[in-house]
Amino acid sequence: MTVEIINEVNKNQLLDSLKRSLEEEPKKIIEAKKSGKKVIGYFCPYVPEELIIAAGMFPVRLVTSGKPGPVPLAEDSSKINNYPSVISCAGEKKTNSDFYNSTFDAICVTSAHCDIRKIQEYRGGHSNLPVFPLGLPRTHNRFRTRPQATEYFENELSLLSRRLGEFCGKKIGYRDILKAMALCNKIREKMRFFYEYPLKERSPIEWREVLQITQAGFLINRFDFLKELEKIEVILKQKRAEDIPFDSRARLMIVGSAIATDDDAFLDIISQAGGNVVTDCTCTGSILLRKRVPAFGIMENPIDSLVERYLYNFPCPYIKDLPNRLDRMLKIARNYRVHGLIYYNSKLCDTWRADFKNIENTFYQELLIPTLFIETDYSLSDVETLKRRVEDFIDIIGGRL
Repeated sequence: MTVEIINEVNKNQLLDSLKRSLEEEPKKIIEAKKSGKKVIGYFCPYVPEELIIAAGMFPVRLVTSGKPGPVPLAEDSSKINNYPSVISCAGEKKTNSDFYNSTFDAICVTSAHCDIRKIQEYRGGHSNLPVFPLGLPRTHNRFRTRPQATEYFENELSLLSRRLGEFCGKKIGYRDILKAMALCNKIREKMRFFYEYPLKERSPIEWREVLQITQAGFLINRFDFLKELEKIEVILKQKRAEDIPFDSRARLMIVGSAIATDDDAFLDIISQAGGNVVTDCTCTGSILLRKRVPAFGIMENPIDSLVERYLYNFPCPYIKDLPNRLDRMLKIARNYRVHGLIYYNSKLCDTWRADFKNIENTFYQELLIPTLFIETDYSLSDVETLKRRVEDFIDIIGGRL
């Protein structure tokens, strides 16, 4: 995966500088690794990048998949009925077909998905790479009525911090974490700003472009990424709303599991059918951007801040807090004046699949918003069927041009 994530959607050259940074990043990583820097890969957004950055290492989120080709290559070491994104990444790692999947020195995994947990076995048994697990409690809630969940996650983060420090040969201090927190907070603040543009019918940037910026941020050195965001912000602020045509397309919201960087065929279909995705609740999109890491003061333990930000954020379906999840989704749908919901699920991702009926029924009962369910294994065999389904759905909600 390289610069393909910045594609023809970049209509007004808004992302040109970001595209150049993506092109240059592999060379920078190779040079950094020669000087002793290490790259840490991870799948789940509950892994705090702050700890990796505080250790002086590079975080890379492993969502550089989405192509059907690498999947069969991992069948000898991974079950074919596993999560497609995980199998795809395993296949790319095995053949060195993707730079980022071939460059990391260790991997962090969480307990949020059964197939991601199997990565610990695959990487340790077949690649001999260090694997750092991070436990995630399932029973916490927004009212903080289960202090044992907070205590458990705090201990898990402290253990991860110590292990990362031992791996890179550096003790991670509080000031190191505070500096990393400040960097990540700035990045999230600017990304939230970008995701809010499609609130209006006259937007200088589309949701899909913002998604591409997000995906690029998984790969680029975070200090360089912040500079790129500042450049994009300057350009956006110079654009006037009256110079932008009114967008009358059907306004759609995507809910569901990870959208990999190469998994864009269904987004093309939505666009060609006259749909306009304006917001999302996906774990590779804006789902966890809506809360920053609180700074309790320089004398406080920054691990407490990380617990507050990651554990008490938008709850992943792994966490048993469906009412909170539904409330937040409904609020987002109202704010963005959504006409239809696309429920996007990676095949055999039971974590997200289990919520579908509740979300579908609630959206229709509360907002009269219909839902289209899409399930994928990155195969191209069902493209024509999917195209017809999307076109019919947009016809039904009355937004097709």
